[in-house]
Amino acid sequence: MAAGLHLLAAPLPLPLLGQDVFLIISAAGGAFILALVLSQLRKHVYARYYALSVLAIVLGAVISSLRTIGWFPVTPLTDSAFFLGAAAGSLILTSGVGRLLLEERKRRLSSDIRVQEEQKLRARIERDYDRVLKTHRVTGKPNRPMLEEALGNIDCQQTPYTLCLIRLARFNELEQALGYRTAEDLLKQYLRLLNRYLKRTLGDRLIMINGYGIATLDTVNHAFAMDRGSDPAQDRELLETISHWLSENFREGRFSFSWAASMGVAYAPEHGTDAASVLSSAGFASLDETRPMAIYDPAIADWQYQQQILMLDVEDALRCGDMWLEYQPKVSIRDGKVRSTEALIRWQHPEFGRIPPDHWIPLAEQVGIIHSVTLWVLDQACQDFTALRQRYGDSIGVAVNISAKDVAHPLFHEEAGAITRRYGVSPDQVILEITETAAMADPEVARRAIRTLSSMGFRIALDDFGSGHSSLGNLASFPLDELKIDRSFLQDVLLYPVRQKILRAALELGEALDLDVVVEGVEDEAIALWLQQFPGLHGQGYYWARPERVRAALVSPR
Repeated sequence: MAAGLHLLAAPLPLPLLGQDVFLIISAAGGAFILALVLSQLRKHVYARYYALSVLAIVLGAVISSLRTIGWFPVTPLTDSAFFLGAAAGSLILTSGVGRLLLEERKRRLSSDIRVQEEQKLRARIERDYDRVLKTHRVTGKPNRPMLEEALGNIDCQQTPYTLCLIRLARFNELEQALGYRTAEDLLKQYLRLLNRYLKRTLGDRLIMINGYGIATLDTVNHAFAMDRGSDPAQDRELLETISHWLSENFREGRFSFSWAASMGVAYAPEHGTDAASVLSSAGFASLDETRPMAIYDPAIADWQYQQQILMLDVEDALRCGDMWLEYQPKVSIRDGKVRSTEALIRWQHPEFGRIPPDHWIPLAEQVGIIHSVTLWVLDQACQDFTALRQRYGDSIGVAVNISAKDVAHPLFHEEAGAITRRYGVSPDQVILEITETAAMADPEVARRAIRTLSSMGFRIALDDFGSGHSSLGNLASFPLDELKIDRSFLQDVLLYPVRQKILRAALELGEALDLDVVVEGVEDEAIALWLQQFPGLHGQGYYWARPERVRAALVSPR
């Protein structure tokens, strides 16, 4: 810029506008530019090209200047020094620009490659996402939404179909025994075989689900569907053939085992007009463990539905008063005096009405909520104990049924002791009744728990004796106080001498073990009078009293 201003001002009659000043200004400007470029050498690679270019131009300008003032001789080289420097600088700058363009091209190519890789990755993710949405994670077979979509495309009114749900009951057991990876690999192999078998057996009648003949709901439950034929008997024969195949042992490598498969069958539209309801019906049918193949029965489904609702409502019923206790006395057969009473739970369900205990207590034991029920019964019985004493006398005892789950619970003895202390009831006034079957479920655990409870003062009764499978050796090893003879012993006892001998043997066993013996199910006078021949025997049944609430009994004593 300074040199340019100098050239513009050259025609003017101003001092210091000579050629020598112009050369000095140009040289100083070039040196200044060179210094700026040199300061950027480490920061930017292209500063080096620019520095070399400027250096070449400055060098050519200096040589030309020195030739002009006479320091260098006049030669072709010194005459062309500035132009040669400028040409060299241009070549250097051109090579720098070429490198810049080459690197830019590399960046563009790299960017294009990354874009292509991202597009491939996106496409793979979309495929994987689509696969996850349509297939089960473990088996790779179509999942439930795909099954329902395939069945939803069928007008079951025009084209009836049969849906079968296969339940592999032993999968979880095998998973625990073999590890989940091995169990899942075996399951995949099994389903591949099953898929091929269904295609071979059913042919065109098999409804394809996203290219497969079988769908996976979860690792235990798998389903397939087939068109209904014109001959129901032939369809039933096909299903029985498939059921027989499912019952055979699965062999893979060194493994040979049964999946314990059961198959539930539902028909559309009879058992549901949409895929979800038909699938639910087949699921209900597959829960029938008594048969390898079960066809959906609405009555059984209603029963299962009721059982599920009852299990959901148990704890709420305990809190809101839908459950209560009734007490049935145990009497001395000789004099009719009440020695103890048994607490019996009752349930009035708002939807299903009166629910007998045997309709829900076994299931409560299976699902694991019976322990809270037992604690509630024990608490309520201790709370009612004062009223029981007012009705029957101070020596009365109260019996509470306990389950195998309670016996196995590590803190049950502490919980039971805390309840009796809360209400000031002595443990020896509480009889804990455990069934023979429950005691024999795990004899060693039951023996330890019963000994602990007995040492705390609780009286122990073996309930329903004769209905289970206990041995005399196991029976003698339990610290029992009472033996309750099952009501089945009284069936036709007056008609058959053999039955009388069996009952006598049971009574003599209780006497030999020094136990109080109670006969259950005494309902008529003839049997009550016949039982009076056995001294010290106690009885329980409708002949003496039906179960009733203790507070109602206080108002209107019998």
